[in-house]
Amino acid sequence: MRKKKIIAAALSLCMTFSAALPNAFAVFADESEIQQSETISDDNTVLTSETDTETESDENSADEQSEESSEQSETTDPELNKEEDTAAAGSFSEDNREVTVPARSIHMKVPLHNDLVIGDTFQIKMTFSPLRSDDYIIYYNFNKRVVDVDENGLVTAIGYGEAKIRMTTTSGRRANIYFNVTNPDGTTEAVKGEPESIGFVDREAMIRKGKEFQIEPIIYPLGVYDILTYTSDNEDVAEVSSTGLVKAVGTGSAVINVTAANGVTGNFSVTVYNDVMKGIDVSKWQGSINWKKVASDGVDFVMIRSSYGSENTDEYLKKNVAGCEKYGIDYGFYHYTYAKSVSEARKEAKYFLSRIKKYDPAYPLVLDIEEEFYKKMSRKEVTDIIVAFMTELEEAGYYATLYSYSKFFADNVTMSRIKKYDIWIASWGDEEKLNDNYDGHYGMWQYSSTGSVKGIDGDVDLNYAFKDYAELIKKNGLNGQ
Repeated sequence: MRKKKIIAAALSLCMTFSAALPNAFAVFADESEIQQSETISDDNTVLTSETDTETESDENSADEQSEESSEQSETTDPELNKEEDTAAAGSFSEDNREVTVPARSIHMKVPLHNDLVIGDTFQIKMTFSPLRSDDYIIYYNFNKRVVDVDENGLVTAIGYGEAKIRMTTTSGRRANIYFNVTNPDGTTEAVKGEPESIGFVDREAMIRKGKEFQIEPIIYPLGVYDILTYTSDNEDVAEVSSTGLVKAVGTGSAVINVTAANGVTGNFSVTVYNDVMKGIDVSKWQGSINWKKVASDGVDFVMIRSSYGSENTDEYLKKNVAGCEKYGIDYGFYHYTYAKSVSEARKEAKYFLSRIKKYDPAYPLVLDIEEEFYKKMSRKEVTDIIVAFMTELEEAGYYATLYSYSKFFADNVTMSRIKKYDIWIASWGDEEKLNDNYDGHYGMWQYSSTGSVKGIDGDVDLNYAFKDYAELIKKNGLNGQ
């Protein structure tokens, strides 16, 4: 939710609420759309690039976009500055690194077809053309049950069978690599053994009420199997069969406990939603808003910036709350933090509460944490700040939620310590990108920074809420409800 001049041009999707909700699961691309050419070099490595229909003008356009992105990006000043306020959720840039020289082709430095033994690792290696390209790869895994791939292209064989990974540059160039995973003797059956831990292909699921989802556990050490027992801690929300098939029966959250015969347990989180709520988030950067038009455009909720730092209030706070209340739009608040210690976090939280205490938000109170200086702090320090801030909100009787972007959580936060809090995740694009970049829990998703809504001039952030927060908060007597 950043000042809009900071938004990277590469993400100018201009999404509107007329767009359909992305599918609950990623839709795989048709391989027939891609034609792959291969040549074998003298040293037997495979050099490959995938051809597509892009023209020279398309490439020039990509270069122009990159230059525009460079001109538009800024570095957020960690010091408070009332005159140059960029403290709006979405000011991060790490998910979208600046590319000044897009790749025109991918040259693989490893074979395209690879046989792995269960538990093996394999490093994907490649170069770009031109060699001076500073482009980078986004990996998409079509067979998560067979292999795992991290953001650096390190593949781990976790199951048996065939797998395909697609590599895509920001300029749209693609290449595929394939794996076949077996035991050392070529067989594809696990052996009975003692599990040491239980993980999952997907750590959690967000399911529409009435739908089903198959849990896919991973038993460690790899190649071992055992009889597993599945139980739900909230059968009013999610029922689970003896084979791990989850049925969503009511809205809310549940934990599926997966237990081996020796008592080793893994926990799988399920969130069940009914109607997806469509929302926006606003601050002074949206200026004066025509809330009557916003209400007529299908907006279910609004997240309003109330404050930032320990002494700054958004100048449009009162107007935005008044507009929502006048036209019956549910709203919540977010606070952008600069806290560098637990004591500063508590101070900011108290300031946040003082700004919104006279209102009755039907949606959560949110801590927005994304400043660059947190990257120089330890996970413990950052997580301590988060927990201190959230504790202040909860002790004051509010539903506390945490906002940031996917890489911030991956690199800076001890997720096990914040699993009790709902996450409002920022990942701009479709659900495939969200699933590639983030595998944690979330209740809201900011999927675009360049949306268009009636009554607002210019871009606005678009969000989905997968819980009926208004009902949930009212039912539990929170937020003054």
